[in-house]
Amino acid sequence: MYGDLKKLLAAAGFTALLIVLVNVAWWIFYDRAEQMLDQQLSRRLTTAASTAAALFDPGLVEGLVAGDFESYARAATIVEDIRRGASLAEVFVLDPNYRYLITTSLDEDTTYFLAALNGPYINTLFFSVSHDAIATPSYRSGDIYLKSAFAPLYDSSGFVAAVVGVEADVDYFASLTDLRHNLYYATGLSLLGGLVLGLIFLLVLRRLNRVQQQLFLNQTESYLGRMVAVVSHEVKNPLMIIRGSAERLHKKDPAPESRFILEEVDRLNEIVTGYLDFSAGRAGLTSREAPEPIEPGELIGSLRKHLHQKYPSEEIGWIDNDIPSGLAFTGYRRSLRQVLLNLLINGADACRESGKPIEIGVAVRSRGDQVELVVIDHGPGFPAAVRRRLFEPFFTTRQNGTGLGLYLSKKIVEEMGGEMLIESEAGKPTEVVLRIPTQPRK
Repeated sequence: MYGDLKKLLAAAGFTALLIVLVNVAWWIFYDRAEQMLDQQLSRRLTTAASTAAALFDPGLVEGLVAGDFESYARAATIVEDIRRGASLAEVFVLDPNYRYLITTSLDEDTTYFLAALNGPYINTLFFSVSHDAIATPSYRSGDIYLKSAFAPLYDSSGFVAAVVGVEADVDYFASLTDLRHNLYYATGLSLLGGLVLGLIFLLVLRRLNRVQQQLFLNQTESYLGRMVAVVSHEVKNPLMIIRGSAERLHKKDPAPESRFILEEVDRLNEIVTGYLDFSAGRAGLTSREAPEPIEPGELIGSLRKHLHQKYPSEEIGWIDNDIPSGLAFTGYRRSLRQVLLNLLINGADACRESGKPIEIGVAVRSRGDQVELVVIDHGPGFPAAVRRRLFEPFFTTRQNGTGLGLYLSKKIVEEMGGEMLIESEAGKPTEVVLRIPTQPRK
């Protein structure tokens, strides 16, 4: 699970990095395009301002400042020709007080409306700080760009008597505005595409994980089958010897212990034979059993007796739970007993290994067409990360565990048509829930 999380985080990080790099590249391109267009516009405007200034001779400048009508008419023709020839928004002439001497604009303003913004650049010309045409920085207001250029106009004494100004057409940056809008859309689409790509990768990763898990289980069952076959063959011979010896003892002295040995040897022989059939792929783990009526109270009583015999020197605290009266069901008694006994032993060993007293029990509940058997222990519990792996083959938290008990128990319960769940938290009691149908589904 941790490995899957690392893969997912790595993929998410790579996708996010790719999206960021692509968007950064786009915006760097936009920034450079904006700078290039700004420089190009600066050259264009200063050229237009210089050209206009060259057409204003000192006499024309003095006449315009003095308000001479003929000079005004000549100047009007010049600024209009410049505006049309350079496709400008406005061409105008200003006096030192920023008042319009002439302008191509139809507005009735007498004072330059951008004086507060462009005044410092105009002043550098009036005070002869600069003798060349100068362009102002670009200003943007929403989707509108503002940029101007100014050039000095001299009188016959060689003093700057006025300044000619030109302003760019507001549509000049229309393509740049369109590009910026397209980048907004592209950024949004890239984020959406990254999200879709992430979801697709997540689905593919989950699918691959399921395939890997299934492959692992298939390999595990193959190895398990070989191991079971070897162990079962080795166990069956000693079992027959033990059974033969127990039969001879029972004939000499029919004590309850000898009968108990015979019953347990037969039970163990059936389990071993069932595992042999399972390992060979001939049948399931419950295939050698026939369904029979099961009375929960009697089954739990036999389990309790077996546990006292297994832990003769231990004090077992049995958690008493009420069993619904008259509750009985049909199932595979031997396999169910094997599962419950394995779970109770696991619980008892968990209590012992954690240094706690043994406290275990089995609760029985009726759930319609199912009976619920709940094995309870007051051991240390399992954290969530461990709980998710408890049914994996060969995974164990016990010092001497094999990691096969819960795996095989779950398969047995599923063969019965039921399900097996584990409810546990670290530091709290553990409950293993078996939900078994009241009638077998074979």
